[in-house]
Amino acid sequence: MAKGNKSYTQILKSTSIFGGSQVMTIIIGIIRNKILAILLGVAGVGLISIYQSTLDMIKSVSSLGIETTGVREIAAIPEEDKNRLNHIVSIIDRWALIFAILGAAICLLFCYPISLWVFEDASHAYQFALLSVAMFFMILAAGQAVVLQGLRRISYMVKSAIIWNALGLIFSVPLYYFYRLDAIVPVFIMVSIAMFLSAYFYRRKIDVESVSVSFEELKKRGASVFRVGIFIVLASILTTFSFFLVRAFLSKNAGLESVGLFQAAWTITNVYLMLILKSMGSDFYPRLCAVVTDNAKTKQLINEQTYIVLIVAVPMIVSLLLFSKIALSLLYSSEFDGAASILNWQILGTFFKVLSWPLGFILLAKGKGLIYFFSETLFLILYIGSMYCLFPFYDFDSVGIAYLIAYSIYLPLVFVLSRKLSRFEWTKENLVIGFISFILVLLAFCIVKYASNYAIIAGIPVLVVSLSLSFYKLNKVFPLKSMFDLFKK
Repeated sequence: MAKGNKSYTQILKSTSIFGGSQVMTIIIGIIRNKILAILLGVAGVGLISIYQSTLDMIKSVSSLGIETTGVREIAAIPEEDKNRLNHIVSIIDRWALIFAILGAAICLLFCYPISLWVFEDASHAYQFALLSVAMFFMILAAGQAVVLQGLRRISYMVKSAIIWNALGLIFSVPLYYFYRLDAIVPVFIMVSIAMFLSAYFYRRKIDVESVSVSFEELKKRGASVFRVGIFIVLASILTTFSFFLVRAFLSKNAGLESVGLFQAAWTITNVYLMLILKSMGSDFYPRLCAVVTDNAKTKQLINEQTYIVLIVAVPMIVSLLLFSKIALSLLYSSEFDGAASILNWQILGTFFKVLSWPLGFILLAKGKGLIYFFSETLFLILYIGSMYCLFPFYDFDSVGIAYLIAYSIYLPLVFVLSRKLSRFEWTKENLVIGFISFILVLLAFCIVKYASNYAIIAGIPVLVVSLSLSFYKLNKVFPLKSMFDLFKK
């Protein structure tokens, strides 16, 4: 097998392991969202969304980018160098504990100001104080996951994710059934504990010893690691804050129900659809960190990853466009049909997102924290600015249109930055596939938008062409018979 094909095999193998497990995660998520939609309604889903976005923002402040910089540090160390590996992992473990305490303290000490800021009254201060427990275990779990990903223990990562998702579902159903909205905070806490315990269980299976680390070592090594992390944190804070602004803007201008509709559309485009990218990224980022000093190898790896991303993600994008209303009804309920319009705009924007996704990793792998922060900030300014400007004209649809505008500008930006940093350029084959794929996605969008009554009938040929192209291109780098054997395994 050619060298290139070996790399494609590695990409497909990691994707099949991680992505295959995501089928179970998706099923659990569908059941969970269905339960939330039925038992809590649109307003309940919106409340969970606000709690989650607030916790994400506090976690971003507290963890100082450890989930990215930690993986980068571990992935750069040859696994046979046990002493260095033990040392770095021990430092990361200790920093994760410090950050977990810090995150919990922020929730606990500032519960009243947070409630006033988020809800404009102190009615939820007690809930935010209790969520300090969830924050503590969420950051501890992130520290365990860093080690698993940095060492590319993909199977351990996916088993851990399945366990805590399943436990979260099992324990949350009776709580939501009997206590409805009052069960939201206890469920957050239980899920975070399950998340940590499952990650810790598999982390202990790895042959890495905990070694003593002096305070000076901890401070010195931490400072060098988090010089990049601070910019990741700032970008993450800005991102979380921006989406909090979106939710707050919708809540004030269109009601809490609109926040629930937005959350449904956001979950489909950035959770279910992006699972394929997460599956690839779990192995791709550590691999990129290992070769990022070699521009030729970086270019090759990015192009290989882009090739696989296009042929796997595009049929999913076309399918979601054609069946968006059905997806909303199945995943949530008929109450969420109002999210279909912004969902279609966001799915169209997702095409540009999947193309920009491999390029964004170059900035992180090379440790260009300031440039990464600049690119993320520009995206958020475009997104929030477009939404505010378009809302008087397009109302709720402005959220989806803004998403499309922001990513269509973000893609050429990260391409230019990647070219300057590593002399990157797409291969001719990827350019051709990308152009054909965009035409197919645009056709599907136009059919759904302007001929919705005939969307499925008119869209099926587009979906068939998209699937045929994907199978043809996949067969070129990895025979389908071998692929089926791999996924079966």
